[in-house]
Amino acid sequence: MISKEDVLKLAGLARLDFSDEELDRIIKDMDDIIAFADTINNAVEGDAEKIRNVSSSATPAEDFREDIVKEFVPNEKILSNVTASKGMFCVKGGI
Repeated sequence: MISKEDVLKLAGLARLDFSDEELDRIIKDMDDIIAFADTINNAVEGDAEKIRNVSSSATPAEDFREDIVKEFVPNEKILSNVTASKGMFCVKGGI
């Protein structure tokens, strides 16, 4: 369990200030996060095969779409409808 002092030290390092209500809620949330991380660690501890199975479900590179170069609209045409531009950028309120 994370202590109030630990949270206050972290808050000081991050230059954060919390009310007592917020501090109690943060302590509970951090305990929940740590418990969840422990659950994950315990689920795969000693069995690296479980980790490999997760990574093997990624999409193979062959299944990605093909890169196709398409025509583009020139900057001059895009900027022809704006009231003010500078180079290839629109300018708000004139130049």
